[in-house]
Amino acid sequence: MLLGVVTMLIYWTRDPAMWKWIADDVQDDAAATAKPNGDSAAVEKKNDETLVSGPNDQQPLEHSQAEYLFQAVTDKEPLAREEMPAYWKLMRWSMTESFDDLWERSRKDLYFTHLAEAPEKYRGELIGLKVSLRRALSHDPEENSAGAKQVYEAWGVTNESRTGLYCFIFYDKPPELAIQPSIHEEATFVGYFLKQFTYEDAMGKTRWAPLLIGRLHWRENVTRSALRRQRNDGYLWQWLIVAGAVVVFGVAWKRTRPSVNQSLDATAPPDHAAIERWLDDGAPEDPSQSGGIFAEWEGSDDADMESRPVSLPKDPRNPPSGDAPASG
Repeated sequence: MLLGVVTMLIYWTRDPAMWKWIADDVQDDAAATAKPNGDSAAVEKKNDETLVSGPNDQQPLEHSQAEYLFQAVTDKEPLAREEMPAYWKLMRWSMTESFDDLWERSRKDLYFTHLAEAPEKYRGELIGLKVSLRRALSHDPEENSAGAKQVYEAWGVTNESRTGLYCFIFYDKPPELAIQPSIHEEATFVGYFLKQFTYEDAMGKTRWAPLLIGRLHWRENVTRSALRRQRNDGYLWQWLIVAGAVVVFGVAWKRTRPSVNQSLDATAPPDHAAIERWLDDGAPEDPSQSGGIFAEWEGSDDADMESRPVSLPKDPRNPPSGDAPASG
């Protein structure tokens, strides 16, 4: 009997279907525990946003790993190579959720002064801000753990920070946002605070700005839209004024212009008596013998022809073309 059981086990082990369920379980466990990267992670497009599957700051393990990486971060210094693992981890976190989901659970009560006074306390915090952008640039990053192929950088202020600039890093660019060194756009940003990042301003003075990594949404600039509508309304009123002036001028000209009947009435009436006398006397046969007006006209014409010889200009000083000739 024991021999029969062994024979049956050998037969089952030779069947590939026997091991299929084990292989499936192993693959599922490997997919669940494998670290996502830019090549293997599932990428989804939702409302023009790129979403990547993977863990984020809501998992305790990820949060503890980030705390370890934050030990290499130094405030009021430029970005250093040892800070890039923390940089890309925050970028990766922002890829796993949509803007609306991140905004819903972000903190809206943290301002420029909080990040200035206690950067260590708020490092890694998810913060939501309404910002006025002044610059937007794009970069081609090196190969990174987040799998980002294009990274965008924007600089702006908030109503609370006044002239204090923020530096925003994001990888999904809104189509309405212009990438230019000087812009005036309104946006909403939600992201993770990394550090106080130093930069040099136009006057050569070293300053610092809170650096946040996350997602950015473009908002319509209300002031610019109002100015555009006001300008369009101004153009409309100008055209209406011009059109009204043309109508008034046309009506006034029509009223003051003399009519055809008035022109004929203003003409001196013919001397009918003189015409009748001329018809009764009759016209002279030889106007030259009559010594009348016809002889005077003929004599004056001959005199004019003799006193005015024909002379064409040979070298005009002011030709019709307007080009003065060179003096010889």
